Amino acid sequence: MLSPLLHRPPPRPLYALADLAADAVYALWTPGRRRIRENLRVVLGTDDPATLDYWGGRQLRRYAEYCLEALWPPGPTPAACHAALAADPADWERVRALAAEGPLIFALLHQGNWDVAGGAFTHNVGPSTVLAESLGARRLDAFVQGRRERLGMRVVYETAPRAALRALRDGGALGLLIDRPLGAGNAGVDVTFLGARCRLPAGPARLALATDARVIPMAVLRSDVRAPRFRVEIGLDFDPPRGGDREADVRALTQALLDWFEGPVRRHPDQWYMFRRFFLPD
Repeated sequence: MLSPLLHRPPPRPLYALADLAADAVYALWTPGRRRIRENLRVVLGTDDPATLDYWGGRQLRRYAEYCLEALWPPGPTPAACHAALAADPADWERVRALAAEGPLIFALLHQGNWDVAGGAFTHNVGPSTVLAESLGARRLDAFVQGRRERLGMRVVYETAPRAALRALRDGGALGLLIDRPLGAGNAGVDVTFLGARCRLPAGPARLALATDARVIPMAVLRSDVRAPRFRVEIGLDFDPPRGGDREADVRALTQALLDWFEGPVRRHPDQWYMFRRFFLPD
């Protein structure tokens, strides 16, 4: 019997229905479709409308599958997340060893299914803290963050970064998503991704430098579009140099993370859920 991500995983036909709903959204959501195409032009290196729409539609399909699993009752358990995630046992041994040495920051993109990583970490290592962005609706926030907390993740919001700082200074593990694009008028760090300019928050790198935390980039990628099965790509040897100039190190660390993520995004353009305009204008 397949070890499920959920106690009672969604029936396979529901994934097909989720895909149909995603196709309808892609057809009708004109502003979102425009932003998806703009981002994919950089990821794929093409202006061909058919190619952009092919991958754009699949991007929304993968996100709909993620949402189906995120909302389906009764919710996942740490053990089920571990069972659903194909990972090398030796990697978990290394993660446990690194966690014993000091604070860890797991850096992820809005890609695949990041919550599975948190649940699997709880099962293999212990509780963690995650830095979250409000979804803009109190009840939805309570539902989604409540599920994460039941997976062993203590949720703190971006508006309260001191809680994340305390967790790291106590030697804990922090998970965060780094791909939150900022417009040209917002303070942040200017970097490049896939050869194009973008501006991202400097907070993740500042947290790492302030606490001397080890930063580990990770991508949790779907391997079955009709079942909760995933695999992990993880940068356990990620160790960008630090020169001592704090602002230069913030930019260098952020850039090094984006360089690492170029591979997973290019290989799986349908699994990067970026519906906001990510790149700065030329």
